[in-house]
Amino acid sequence: MPGAISYVFDDGPLSHFADAGWLGLLDSYVGEGDAILPETVHRELSDGVAMYPHLRAVLDARWLQLRMLVSAAEHAAFAKFTGLLVGSDSRKNLGECGVLALAQVSGGIAVIDDSVARKIAAANGIEHKTTLGILTDLVRDGDLSLKLASRVADHLLETEYRLPFGEGGFQTWALMNDLLPDS
Repeated sequence: MPGAISYVFDDGPLSHFADAGWLGLLDSYVGEGDAILPETVHRELSDGVAMYPHLRAVLDARWLQLRMLVSAAEHAAFAKFTGLLVGSDSRKNLGECGVLALAQVSGGIAVIDDSVARKIAAANGIEHKTTLGILTDLVRDGDLSLKLASRVADHLLETEYRLPFGEGGFQTWALMNDLLPDS
């Protein structure tokens, strides 16, 4: 589909939505767009399956398209982001680097929650969405009720996902940050 939006997913949102039983919600959010799984993220997920069996659902999801870094531009972007994100642990943050590289080169939207990676995305003109941005979009667009979005957020908290509020706090947080229309 020409002009379709591409969403390039990091492991955090995928892992926690799968663990909470809401992975299909991300598929619904992408809609007619492309859902890209960088090979760097695929590798991180594959490495974790033995300890976190719910990751198998992500790896088996047919709506996610595995993408390798192939072009010179993608490799150059990956090298740039590796220089910005990878510290002394040479494997840490490689998934985020792949997400940012593919999103930048393709003009896609990085789906990423890591605060440092989001700052780098913003500094490099890469559009990005967070888990909570996706939930508020779904509510604002009428695809998800506020009550159900709150339930999803609570389920994500149960998976130990770090969100800026506690159980039952999604609606208050979203309204305080002017992310939802007053109801």
